[in-house]
Amino acid sequence: MVISLEAFQTVTVNSRGIARVGGGVRLGNLATGIYNQSQRALPHGICPGVGIGGHATHGGYWYSSRAWGLTLDTIVGLDVVLANGSAVHATSTSYTDIFWALRGAADSIGIITTFYFRTQPAPTSILNWVYTIPIANPSVAAAAFSHIQSFALNASIIDDKIGFGVTPSPSSFLINGTYRGDKATFEAKISPALLRTLPNPSFSSLKSLPWLASLEDLW
Repeated sequence: MVISLEAFQTVTVNSRGIARVGGGVRLGNLATGIYNQSQRALPHGICPGVGIGGHATHGGYWYSSRAWGLTLDTIVGLDVVLANGSAVHATSTSYTDIFWALRGAADSIGIITTFYFRTQPAPTSILNWVYTIPIANPSVAAAAFSHIQSFALNASIIDDKIGFGVTPSPSSFLINGTYRGDKATFEAKISPALLRTLPNPSFSSLKSLPWLASLEDLW
């Protein structure tokens, strides 16, 4: 049996910054709906066609997660239809066992018709950055990956303003991310630490963008 949630497309934000989101909403509509109403945001992935249901109930990571956590961490309430046909509103104080179970294993528990998320004020500007590092052979790849891991663990450089990922290919590492700070600090402190010992990038880009434009650039 397949149950469609396509009609559940509500996205509203109240005065306390709690977003009420229908179970059929996709991430692109989620981001634009929340921001256009309130200039607020959530941590979530950037594939606009992904549905909120599986994404939020099994994690929901992206570059803002270092500061804001996973999408799952922002859930404060859930409207859910259980296997016996009953509909309940689960929170940390009501139907607590169901609330706990839905945040990680919802597809084994019930059908969520509405999510309630705690949002954050959207940053006014985000620095989107990317470096393509040429990889000549396996030894270069191993050394580069080891350095990137050390960089990620360097608490004197890394804080909750930065998030990034690495996409390997046979001939290069694509390293890209976001930084919730000024371009001058990134260029003076973070970029040199990342690029130290790596092969010279074959491509690089730094762009300061508003919140939604940053997401769309990553899409």
